[in-house]
Amino acid sequence: MERKKEVLKEFIRLLEEENSYIIKSLQEKEASAKLLEIVQKKEELLQEILSWEKEEVKPFLEELRVIDELSQRNYALALNNIEFINEIFDAIYTKDTPTQYTKDGNLSSKKEGLFNKKV
Repeated sequence: MERKKEVLKEFIRLLEEENSYIIKSLQEKEASAKLLEIVQKKEELLQEILSWEKEEVKPFLEELRVIDELSQRNYALALNNIEFINEIFDAIYTKDTPTQYTKDGNLSSKKEGLFNKKV
């Protein structure tokens, strides 16, 4: 019983640490490496948590609620970071991208990356 509580507390700690590194990852190169390390540790703990029976988890409903809230917060923050980075790339790289009409008549940007060009 005590091991389970320790695992859940460690998982919560990792989620909180993950949150700070998600924020820092846009500013610091090292934060991304640390973030990857945290995600790997979380995955290991999650495998253990998933092996528990439903009855074994019932005493820890509050910890599970906190884990759910922190996971949703971190997911939303990471998603916002991805959207921000995509907007930056679009702003930088679509200036030189010609536009064209698609088969259905819509206007689109023709993106020619290294993999999209004919050799």
